[in-house]
Amino acid sequence: MKKLDYVDALRGLAILGVLMVHVSLYGSSNIPFKLSTIFLEGGRGVQLFFLASAFTLFLSFKNRSANEVYPIRNYVLRRFFRIAPMYYIGICYFLYQEGFGPRYWLGDETHITGFNILANFTFLHGLNPHWISSIVPGGWSIGIEMTFYVLLPLLCWKIKNINHALNFFMISLLINSLFRFILANHSLISSARLWNEYMFFYFPNQLPIFALGILMYFLIYERQSGNQLSGRSLLILFGMILLQLATGKDFLFPKHVLFGIAFLILGYALSLYQPKIIVNQVIKYIGKISFSMYFVHFAVLYWLTKLNFIDYSVHSIRNYCIRYAIVLFITITIASVFYQLVEVPFQKLGKKLIERLERREKLKNDLTIG
Repeated sequence: MKKLDYVDALRGLAILGVLMVHVSLYGSSNIPFKLSTIFLEGGRGVQLFFLASAFTLFLSFKNRSANEVYPIRNYVLRRFFRIAPMYYIGICYFLYQEGFGPRYWLGDETHITGFNILANFTFLHGLNPHWISSIVPGGWSIGIEMTFYVLLPLLCWKIKNINHALNFFMISLLINSLFRFILANHSLISSARLWNEYMFFYFPNQLPIFALGILMYFLIYERQSGNQLSGRSLLILFGMILLQLATGKDFLFPKHVLFGIAFLILGYALSLYQPKIIVNQVIKYIGKISFSMYFVHFAVLYWLTKLNFIDYSVHSIRNYCIRYAIVLFITITIASVFYQLVEVPFQKLGKKLIERLERREKLKNDLTIG
């Protein structure tokens, strides 16, 4: 849909941000501290992906539910053929690249186990701190995304308006705070550092971002305004904000959630006004192939490092800019191939399977009625 071009632009900005942080972690890294701090925030691009995903999924599920015989089955098939093929290729490739031996996310575990691999293939790897990102770099986000996919039909059924969406956002903040309170000092693994990192990646900590994406759906697509919010909900939100400001703690609105709120404002703004500097053919195309780019750029950085072609200048800023440009160009080139040879064909295959099943079910219903 042309009017949703800005969603592809949001995805494009998201992957450009993700590349920004990962490019800074390879090669010579004598970048000024203030600038490196900004680069690290590029990792918030994953939260922008989550926000855009929740928005588009809510939109597509609600639109299709009214016209399909088995919308939940079809939804599952669409999500599987959208995500699984590229992710499975990623699992196989990174096992080849890194082998089965020890690595950072495994902690004191000595090797990749069969259960770890099985969990990745079934998208359950986000449930274990040692599995969440130990095979596919950045694979944690796929596990979190899949968990949200499971909840989406229920959320579409329960969340009917913008006030429900705001309430769900606040509930998700409280759920996350409760989990953090209980689990922060009760590590289930031996490494406290890995446990703290896992608590950032795991699903309860990312749930508020998906809730913001649902809120964005009601703001943009349903065109529901603040007039439809209840005074009670707004007072509760005010109390939560005041409590955080008064205590000086980020237990209700951690930094990544504040970024999520900023991204919600960005998405809403782009739905009203689409400046060419943001919503243009280049960034939209990058957004279209961003899923493949997400996996490919890790391999590109690995091979550039292995070939000792990761540094290009003694000047730190110039070196970083050249590295970013080279990684971006190679990543786009390879990801474009994967998009055309893997993503598009499997999405078409899923679509054909759904159409066949739908025709069969409608024919069966017609015969029953007749």
